[in-house]
Amino acid sequence: MGLVVETKYGKVEGFSEEGINKWLGIPYAKPPIGKLRFKRTEKCVPWAGVKETKNHGNKPHQFLDTKLTDIPASEDCLFLNIWAPREAKDLPVFVWIYGGAYSIGECSDPNYDGTNFAKDGVIYVAFNYRLGVLGFYDFSIYDDSFDSNCGVADQIEALIWIKENIATFGGDSNNITIAGESAGAASVINMLAAPKSKGLFNKAIAESPIPGCVHNHYSTKLNMNLFLKVTKIAPGEVYKLKTLHPDEMKHAAEYLLFNNCNLYPGIFLPGPVIDDLIPEHPIDAISKGCAKDIKLIIGTNDDDGALFVKVEATMFPSSWEQVRKMLELNHCIDKLEDLHQLYDGLSENKQMKELAKDRAFLIDSIKVADRQSGYNSTWMYRFDYAPILTRLVGLKSVHGVEVPIALDNLGRGVIRRFWKGAPKKVMYKLRDDMHTAWVNFAKNSDPNRDLDMYWPNYNAEIRATFIFNENNRVVMNPSEKNYDVWNDIKLYID
Repeated sequence: MGLVVETKYGKVEGFSEEGINKWLGIPYAKPPIGKLRFKRTEKCVPWAGVKETKNHGNKPHQFLDTKLTDIPASEDCLFLNIWAPREAKDLPVFVWIYGGAYSIGECSDPNYDGTNFAKDGVIYVAFNYRLGVLGFYDFSIYDDSFDSNCGVADQIEALIWIKENIATFGGDSNNITIAGESAGAASVINMLAAPKSKGLFNKAIAESPIPGCVHNHYSTKLNMNLFLKVTKIAPGEVYKLKTLHPDEMKHAAEYLLFNNCNLYPGIFLPGPVIDDLIPEHPIDAISKGCAKDIKLIIGTNDDDGALFVKVEATMFPSSWEQVRKMLELNHCIDKLEDLHQLYDGLSENKQMKELAKDRAFLIDSIKVADRQSGYNSTWMYRFDYAPILTRLVGLKSVHGVEVPIALDNLGRGVIRRFWKGAPKKVMYKLRDDMHTAWVNFAKNSDPNRDLDMYWPNYNAEIRATFIFNENNRVVMNPSEKNYDVWNDIKLYID
């Protein structure tokens, strides 16, 4: 296979590095700029000649104060990257969807480099999608000239492009695994439930997803009203956002992310909404068999909540006073004593971290696994290992710590710093176990091969969960008490 490849929209020229062929910055959709701001994705415009794809494309505008790379941010950001072995032909395809609270992230982040997947004989693809105000804030509730779920539309269009074009890069279009972490993992769950994504992939991996972060009209309006209040834009004047620079939106977006929970404890950050792209809550759709053709790996980290509960800025309740308010607002105050008993014996800070984990990540992940396992092969895991650095700062097996392990990128990206000083023997064993399981799944539809112990299929009766740690083990129904308490707590549903 040459480095000039003809896609459905035109020819692209990549380059070879480390024995791997790479194409960086391939446009997969029409730039969502000008009149296409706040509109759903449109098909890519074909080009003449050969487009050079040797550098990352622009990253999306970021809506949290962070800096992952020096790549310029732009609304013209709908690009994807491909890594492939030389002479690739009919190889399995692994598609990564980045996380970042639907507010930050980019496929050019070194954490998401695909070199080592390609070395393992897998085509690796990562793509950008619009974030924050431009991608996931729903102003259509005020003005129907705005579209909802623009970021979701980006993700679907990227998957369509990959399905239609990946064979020319050496991939098997009938063997595609989508994967992601955090909001990226939630996006994976959303793709399971999105009718327009049906047939675009065969397998899915969700690392610490937030499956419940899909808003109805009620919770959407609570978030959007707060955002508009900070921007000093009246609901009837949301058209002003169509010409406002994204940097002028950022302050209000950050305020919303860290203050909506003060007003409405337990509410999720802005994200996808129920509409024609996601017609019903993904957990409900999955329970009806909408993803019956998809095999799934899903799991969480044992300390997923530690990153989100702080003294001041927090995305989840940070005190029992807020927990009480959360339950009162949602007409389930009778659950307060059950929650107290569930976390009894822990410090209040640890109680809030555990509550955040259960609320956002663990319980809904179990619900997804319970329902999907009734239709197709499902595997569940928990990542328990805490590197020395995260232990020292009290984060332990923190949200995202497994990403460089799973993607075999311990030498790249910001997250690798979590692993500074970790014993190499343990670190590389975890990498070999988890990354190998992901590669096995992409290749063979089963994570089992070369693991030090068998990872059994999950079902709702015994809930077999593979524990990744210094010494791996399998535990049956490890979160039974937590699930029983949280199962029927309904928050912001009306």
